Amino acid sequence: MRVLWIILLLFSANLFGQNEACNILFCDTLYSNFSQYKDSLSIYEANFGSHHKIKTDDDKLKLAYYVALTHYPELKEAHVKLKMKPISSTMQAQPKWDFLFRTKKNRNYQIFVNTSESYTGITYKDLSFNSLVGWIGHEMAHLTEYSEKDNGELVGFIASYVLDNNELKRTERKADKLTIQHGLGTQLLEGVNFFHRDRKVKNAYREKNKKYYLSPEEIVADINQMCSQK
Repeated sequence: MRVLWIILLLFSANLFGQNEACNILFCDTLYSNFSQYKDSLSIYEANFGSHHKIKTDDDKLKLAYYVALTHYPELKEAHVKLKMKPISSTMQAQPKWDFLFRTKKNRNYQIFVNTSESYTGITYKDLSFNSLVGWIGHEMAHLTEYSEKDNGELVGFIASYVLDNNELKRTERKADKLTIQHGLGTQLLEGVNFFHRDRKVKNAYREKNKKYYLSPEEIVADINQMCSQK
């Protein structure tokens, strides 16, 4: 058993490349590897495809979506479409514009994935499969928050998110925390570490995001707090 823990510690240190990662308790999911899931795509599509429409031919992105979704059982019956388009962030999640004319149960949601480097310096293709799972998990955390609100509450929430930087910060940090609570903390951490270190990321985009999201140190602290409660 001692040897196993040493192997896990070494694996974690190599994976994240920074000291604080070695302090993560091992109750959280350690790593999502594309090779582990690549033969399961048809199974995921059969189980989730009636409600979740992924508009891409990229199997890496499809599988990352489905792996993240398995951590959000409350979203299994949600109607979600993932679409590719040039946007000003790596990903965005939002209710479809017609939500005002639908009941909360029958809403449609969208996750947009950026296809252009002009705004951010990177696209989803720059992320590892593990990081991609964490990034999508963050967007799914937003969907869980949207799904809890009635239409009037959702209108007010969207307005506050767009107009109030404090609400923007609260919302994004809450989504990070929900991602960790759903067992994708180490995936989120790898993606955040990549984001802070990759030279392709535009400085303006990086500095802006630092204001609103959890830092790597905060993510590690939240993972350990969650683990200590299990």
